[in-house]
Amino acid sequence: MGRAVLAPPLRPAVSHSGPHCSMSRVNLFLIGVNKAGTSWLYTLLNRHPDIFMADEKELYYFGDTGRDEEAPCTLEDYHAHFPFDQDHRYFGDATVMYYRHAATADAIRAYNPDAKLLAIVRDPIERLLSQFQYHKQLGILDESTSLSEALDGRDPELLRDSHYEETLPAYTERFGPEQFTVVSLEAGKEAPDRFWRTLLDFLSLPDAPRPTDEGRPANPTGSAAFRAVYRATVRPLRRSLPGAYRWLLGHPAARTAKRALLRVLGTAGAKADMLTPGLEERLLDEFAPTYAYLHDLGMEVYDRP
Repeated sequence: MGRAVLAPPLRPAVSHSGPHCSMSRVNLFLIGVNKAGTSWLYTLLNRHPDIFMADEKELYYFGDTGRDEEAPCTLEDYHAHFPFDQDHRYFGDATVMYYRHAATADAIRAYNPDAKLLAIVRDPIERLLSQFQYHKQLGILDESTSLSEALDGRDPELLRDSHYEETLPAYTERFGPEQFTVVSLEAGKEAPDRFWRTLLDFLSLPDAPRPTDEGRPANPTGSAAFRAVYRATVRPLRRSLPGAYRWLLGHPAARTAKRALLRVLGTAGAKADMLTPGLEERLLDEFAPTYAYLHDLGMEVYDRP
């Protein structure tokens, strides 16, 4: 039985006047999936000369999943993140929670029916494990919480967010394959040149050299020690000074400091450290429909033995 995907109320509706003009509107959306490589794909897209990705990742203008104090309040505030007077083919918004609700798809379509949209997916179990560690970093889960406890009701998002077959079809239905596509993190890492060409073909962009990333994740989840430092420093800043927090997110010095701290304190544990054979079997059964959906999309990288 499928899970219910509830549509939350949207932020204040966007009003339009005059004829539609795609070049004064955001026309590229990276809608998720969270902990599946969105930061990596955001960086990759932003390095193409014909694409300008918003100066802040995760604007949360559409839908109701972000923190209200961090989201643009008006269309003018939202558009302030995009230099529409510059010569770019695409202006992009990368917000990892847009994929969760069909109502958000409706809102984006009402805003710009000609937009192109991308979702990036990852092996559903690997994605879940990354989110499990990240939720400890955010303080959503206590550091002592086991994966089994989290799966048994403490963190329902873990299972829900990996069921791509329950959320992404809403975008296919509203935009069609010419405007919406799903790409794979594992396929992108396995064959980066082919992945880059796939992006360019979908966006009808001229050939350009593939940006290199040295194979590193753009937003890795930290170890328990790193998570403790994050909860003691960054989380209080986000709660008390959200504007300063968002500025910090985009500052090169902050990213450099984060990478340095990750090198010292390490990243999250490997899959084998978190999954018992029983839990793995449980998750394989849980995500059988998800793997079938990915197979139907032609993503052989997720075919199970």
